[in-house]
Amino acid sequence: MTEGSTLSPGLADFADRIRSAALALDLKVEDRPELASATFNGGSSKSTSISPTDLPAESHGIRIDRFNVVLGILPDIATLEAVRETLRRCRNQCVVARSYLGTNETLDLQLMLLGPRSSERQDAWRALALLVERDDRVARKLAWLRPEDEKRDEESFTEFLKRTFLARPWVHDEGKFEDAALDELSGGDASTQGLPRTLADEWERIALDEKKTPDEIVSALVKAWERRGQA
Repeated sequence: MTEGSTLSPGLADFADRIRSAALALDLKVEDRPELASATFNGGSSKSTSISPTDLPAESHGIRIDRFNVVLGILPDIATLEAVRETLRRCRNQCVVARSYLGTNETLDLQLMLLGPRSSERQDAWRALALLVERDDRVARKLAWLRPEDEKRDEESFTEFLKRTFLARPWVHDEGKFEDAALDELSGGDASTQGLPRTLADEWERIALDEKKTPDEIVSALVKAWERRGQA
């Protein structure tokens, strides 16, 4: 909770990067300090507030287009207990944030957490970040694990953005797709013979399989395409 106070350098940098990425896409951006407060919407007493011990020590609220985002920080140590406590407090903060949002807005509430320096390549942190992101209670959660070398922050943050609502995979630098496989799909067998119904059904089952990771889903989709027509 940082309402009325200055953000730490790490969280301030995180917020600036998110803000700059959104502005580069011509999206409307505004700070929403009430999302990071300790008081529920319409409340002003102890009964309508959450104790600081039940909220993150630091957080920041921002609105980008239709998305409301709460930014926070993961603990310095990679332990399950510490991360679970951080998650508990951040979920509480998101509950406060939801009180300021309309019904439809709550569906797009995001929690983005900043990992400590050098966490990017640590197996312990990668596992804990996965635990964080699989927790879908109150808000969708994403974690940016920072590299050891600050000079790689921009590259690492760019990779993080690819997993957020700010990703624009359909936008190419030259204004068009050049991937040979996509060209083949658009100009070859797919257009002349159509997509087999059995393949479409299989793709749907794969995409909706919650037990698969994103990489496993992509791999399964590719393998299914390679098997097309084999019966």
